[in-house]
Amino acid sequence: MKTKRIFFGLLIISCGVLAQEKPAQSSSVWDQETLSGDWGGVRSSLLEKGYEFTFEYTAETFSHASGGIKTGSVYNGAGYGALDINGETAFGWAGTHLRFSTFWTHGVSPSQYTGNELAVSNIDAYDGLRLHEVFYEKDFGKLNLRLGNLLAEDEFVGSVYRDALINDAFAPTASWGANAVNGGPVFNAPGLGLRLRYDFSETTYIQAGVYDGDVFDDAGGDPSVNQHGTHFELGNGQGWTSLYQVGYNGFAISDGTDLPGWYRLSAWHHSSEFDKHAGGKADGNGGVFASVDKMVFREGKDQGLGVFGRWGVARRDRSRFHWSTETGLNYIGLLPGRDEDVASLGFIYGKHSNEITDVKSHESVLELTYIYQLSPAIYIQPDIQWINRPSGDNTVGDAWAIGLRLGVTF
Repeated sequence: MKTKRIFFGLLIISCGVLAQEKPAQSSSVWDQETLSGDWGGVRSSLLEKGYEFTFEYTAETFSHASGGIKTGSVYNGAGYGALDINGETAFGWAGTHLRFSTFWTHGVSPSQYTGNELAVSNIDAYDGLRLHEVFYEKDFGKLNLRLGNLLAEDEFVGSVYRDALINDAFAPTASWGANAVNGGPVFNAPGLGLRLRYDFSETTYIQAGVYDGDVFDDAGGDPSVNQHGTHFELGNGQGWTSLYQVGYNGFAISDGTDLPGWYRLSAWHHSSEFDKHAGGKADGNGGVFASVDKMVFREGKDQGLGVFGRWGVARRDRSRFHWSTETGLNYIGLLPGRDEDVASLGFIYGKHSNEITDVKSHESVLELTYIYQLSPAIYIQPDIQWINRPSGDNTVGDAWAIGLRLGVTF
């Protein structure tokens, strides 16, 4: 009950804030890109020398109002810290970029109440402070190399218009993420890997990546084995994950007056052994997915309506989700005077393999969310999700999850 009271208190406060204009500029905090400012000039001085620091924290509470397994409320938090180094500025290494980062997740999964597989929150993860992305990137002109502890998610499933939505299946599509071993190298669990990208032009590219086949280093999914991200293991039959993509990104050359689009065709493969639903083993698993982000109406330079769509399919005899699709709308600056706010509506449909005997059909999610930018460094985000047939079980009632998120850049 205490968590629920906190949640509704935050919701009431947020609604009050939404009804007001931006506070008078009596304090520079409302103009700062980061809440901690310039550290007395130290931050900007380091940036001039090639060192950029990023510190972010995301806090959220979700209440499960009805349906699902049971009602209840939870809190989740995620902290991120990174140092990005421009190798040319800092060391005279032309075309190089280095990153060292950490990630901290804590809280309770909303899905323990809703009972769904397509996780309600994209910061829902096991508790722990862990080593995150650590990589070396080198630009050889048209060819770009990235090597180290990498997130395949950032490279192969990024989007212009899906990112505001909170449900995790808007990030790695269910036809890949839910079928990969322990989710693959995404979110808080990067894996050792190598990515190569070749740019045919400013807009057209092809890329491929090879990654550790099991970022948990435990086939049973025990996160404690690699809880802090420092247990590196490439053997024991865990195989490797590879992704391939060809794309055209019109946003790369947009002049702020056109209606650009980003179109991608991707494939994935995992080399380890998988259990077949009908019994026995199978070598490897894989699938394909295609995605599009398209601006359809421009109100201003960065304002307007965009649409997105993605569809993916995997091998039915060894995958939990045979195919999945995500689609939706995203409007930047929908309300007058709120040019930086984002309103987004998204729909997910995940079709389970019909060879699984304990799952009846599908799981689907409809999400509506709004990012209210209090300042360049702070936002609040009310969110509501309707979950149809949680985990594909038609005996479980449709679930309603209501959330409120706070994001701060320090």
